[in-house]
Amino acid sequence: MDENKLRKHLLKNNKTERIIFAATPEMKSALETLAEERCVSVSALLTDLAVAELIANHELIPDWGEARE
Repeated sequence: MDENKLRKHLLKNNKTERIIFAATPEMKSALETLAEERCVSVSALLTDLAVAELIANHELIPDWGEARE
């Protein structure tokens, strides 16, 4: 599947689900620093990292099929 199509498929809909996880103060600070360096929010940074990982491992998710237009 084309990487751009998969990225659009993952990001095009309303984001209604939340993922909450625990982080150490050091991890939170490091993510805030990285996000600031990239001029994005921490939420946007985490979303970008997650999408990159999903794209890198797309063959492990069998029900994606072709990205819907």
